[in-house]
Amino acid sequence: MKRTTARAGVAVIAALAISALLAACGGTSSTSSTSASRDETVIIGTGATPQTLDPVLASDVQTDFTVGAAYDKLVDYDADGQLVPQIAAKWSYNDDATVVTLTLRDDVVFHSGTPLTAADVVYTLDRVKKLGIGVSSFITDYVSSKAVDDTTVEITLDKTNTTFVGALSKIYVVDSALVGENEGTDDGQTWLASHDGGSGPYTLTDYTPNQQATLARYDKSWRFDDARPSGLVYRYIPESATLSAELKSGGVDVVTGLTGKDLETFTSASGFQVQDMQSMLQLYVMMNTQKGITADPRVRQAIQLAYDYEGHISSILNGRGSVATGLAAPTVACRVDGGAAQQDVAKAKALVKEAGAEGATLTLAYQSVIPEHQKAATLLQSNLKDIGLNLELQTVTYPEYSSMIQSPDTTPDLGLLWDFPYYPEIGPMLYRVYDSQFIGQTNYAQYSNPDVDALLAKGMATTDPAAACDAFTQAQEKILADDVSVNISNPESAVVLRDGMGGITYDPTYQLFNPTMLVVTP
Repeated sequence: MKRTTARAGVAVIAALAISALLAACGGTSSTSSTSASRDETVIIGTGATPQTLDPVLASDVQTDFTVGAAYDKLVDYDADGQLVPQIAAKWSYNDDATVVTLTLRDDVVFHSGTPLTAADVVYTLDRVKKLGIGVSSFITDYVSSKAVDDTTVEITLDKTNTTFVGALSKIYVVDSALVGENEGTDDGQTWLASHDGGSGPYTLTDYTPNQQATLARYDKSWRFDDARPSGLVYRYIPESATLSAELKSGGVDVVTGLTGKDLETFTSASGFQVQDMQSMLQLYVMMNTQKGITADPRVRQAIQLAYDYEGHISSILNGRGSVATGLAAPTVACRVDGGAAQQDVAKAKALVKEAGAEGATLTLAYQSVIPEHQKAATLLQSNLKDIGLNLELQTVTYPEYSSMIQSPDTTPDLGLLWDFPYYPEIGPMLYRVYDSQFIGQTNYAQYSNPDVDALLAKGMATTDPAAACDAFTQAQEKILADDVSVNISNPESAVVLRDGMGGITYDPTYQLFNPTMLVVTP
């Protein structure tokens, strides 16, 4: 096996987790801003349809892509994968990295007009912990925090964790007074599903679930930049062909999620720019390691060997990607390269027979509205039939799948999904997906290996980067040996912009692109 040690500092933007377009109506934001005219507005066409605008679910790419423009983070990462200040101007750990002290900017103002203080940070972190969903999986070591004064927050962790500050790059701070007024009985989840409680460069002015979100530039933002368009509109359109038609007709200005021939149409067309992006994205089939026939490692190996990986790259991705070679994409630092998987139908058949599983039926949960997922599910169904297994396809949304994996008994035999490090650190991703303490939460495969748990804990706790990488490397080798998942592909991504649009560059904490970077050029 080969270990990658280079820092992940390349483009990591990918089109992820597209949800269904459903007819519905919703509320609008209580914030206000001057409406922008069409020539001052950039319309983004995307299939990344959020199920909610509550930033606690910014772990879901659909939500993150829309709400990222309306909220501010405590810290962020630059294009070289280095932590940089945002709301938190400075931070420090105590000697054993169990206490983190943040020093905040004093010029951040919420869209409600209320200044942001340490109390809002404490409220946000406590709310995330209490809800225990979404981004809570990134800060599991969080115990409590207190506002020392208006610009100082002291955070207590339950154990040493030198990656904790990096996890704060996925936490959006909410207006505690405004959300508190609208908490209801669910800690503000219903209200924030369609309203804005942020301080970001844009404020939500109108929202129709599953159809459109409209945002206006917030001129009191500490990040104000008059080069930004005065307005952003997200139009949620899952079909690639429809996105393509809307871009050609002028109905949208920027598009993510085009596939195959629809994308190729714009590579040589005048009046458009295609920006190809590398990615941290990877497509997996996670297998239930505790229940059903996939609890047998021979069956898991057979499923791995059955899949037509090269056909996936050539026919499904149209050559825009590569066969996966490990648990994370090649752009991720400190990852183990286990070599590209290869199809071997004869060996797969033999393993199925040896396991006594011939003629067995499995269930695959997948998001049918994502083109790569839809085609991969159908291909896998055909491939498994060739080795004597029947596959039933079950369409789900990502929130539905998250609910299913809360118990081994309800976890499907197979789950097809994209996953990736949410920020440029492999350790937290491995910890979130493969540590047994997250069974029922983010451990998709219900996977448990005490040796892996110990190595992940060691890597997360050490202050020595080389020692941490060694621990994470050993953990990856053991996980790969346990045949937990089918590691399928590392798709590339592309953003298509109408001429006159620009500004998009690599932002490692956005899996599509950072909409606040968009500018209208002469």
